Amino acid sequence: MNLENNYLESHFDEVRGQFELLNHWNYLNAADQMIPGNYWLKACHDFYDFQAKGRTEDIPNPDIATHPFLMQKTFEAVRKSAKFIHADSDEVTLMYRPMLACNLIVNMIDWKKGDNVVFTDLDYPSFPFIFEGLREKYGVELRILKNVKGEILMEDMEKNIDDNTKLVSINRTTAFCGFTYDVKLVCEMAHKHGALVLDDAIQALGAIDINVHEDNVDFLVSGSYKWQCGPEGAGIFYIRRDLITKFTPQFRNYQAIELPGGMVPFARADHDNMTSWAYPLVKTAYRFCQDVVLGPAVFGWVATLDFYDKIGIDNVEKRVRTLGQYAVKRLEDIGCVLQHPTDPTKMHGLLTYSTGSDERDSLSFKRFMGPPLGQKPIKISQRALGGAGGIRVSTHFFNTEEDIDELVKVQKELMVKKL
Repeated sequence: MNLENNYLESHFDEVRGQFELLNHWNYLNAADQMIPGNYWLKACHDFYDFQAKGRTEDIPNPDIATHPFLMQKTFEAVRKSAKFIHADSDEVTLMYRPMLACNLIVNMIDWKKGDNVVFTDLDYPSFPFIFEGLREKYGVELRILKNVKGEILMEDMEKNIDDNTKLVSINRTTAFCGFTYDVKLVCEMAHKHGALVLDDAIQALGAIDINVHEDNVDFLVSGSYKWQCGPEGAGIFYIRRDLITKFTPQFRNYQAIELPGGMVPFARADHDNMTSWAYPLVKTAYRFCQDVVLGPAVFGWVATLDFYDKIGIDNVEKRVRTLGQYAVKRLEDIGCVLQHPTDPTKMHGLLTYSTGSDERDSLSFKRFMGPPLGQKPIKISQRALGGAGGIRVSTHFFNTEEDIDELVKVQKELMVKKL
């Protein structure tokens, strides 16, 4: 391998050293929640250090650690988040948890009886729970596509999208089994009928390179604390530019208006809490911001985005996909059954397998998480949804083939253990 332009591979020990818990755990669980990286821990501590030094004033100008929506770091985070997904800065705002964004989007669409939403039985439960409210309130039809051996077939997707479809919702990478969509194809199918596509990318962003413009996706949402290897409390909300002014959010944010000169009128003698704020909403993604991201998370998120800029998302994707395929082969060699397609174009480093027995899967999970004394735990998850389930493994850029070999070694021993 040519390491000249690959910082991740040429500085691998240094990169891996950012995650100190790897000294104590074999961590294969980024799909659940990432262990902290020193780069963002330091940044979060910096925020509190600035607060301790009184650097929180916003008179006459915002200081380093003032309200997040006034901080220079927030604007920096937006710019770098947009670059991360190949978007423009005015198409991105910060938002924590995809569920918040889904509620926002669903409640600003004009629904009527006869409309339908298309989603799947592999979608993380938070969105379907929101869609159930549409059925109860408006009589919207919920079209739930069934997976076939852990895959959503594109012919089934195409058959279920019609001129009454208002929204198609997908998890770019499904959370419980790892199937990964061709998002560009899904968008082509939906847009042909005038439907919008909501892409929950929390299990993909940070593992693979995502280009929202190339995919032509309408909305993308993601939190920072899984594959993005950032702090809990930050994340991305993307909306395609031509949609920004077509929607008026039900959540009203008094900061998201075209204030004259961009100045908050608090010091004006004629400040009035109605007329001083009677201006149109901004024509950027910030009009949808709920300002729920806090200062330490902003600092940590900027540090995370800088870290990714250094190691290169293209380098990350190559390593994640390579390790994912290595894990597939090793697990299949010992008789495990993958619960989703193993085609490299339909997965990355998130995979779910079964030993062929629910009882043995549970036994294996307990052994991985609670090893004999003196051995490292192997941190993984046990998940099931839509009939696809078992042991979920996340191979991320800081992992090694040796990490996977250890998992396989223990699993092989358990394959022959009498139940």
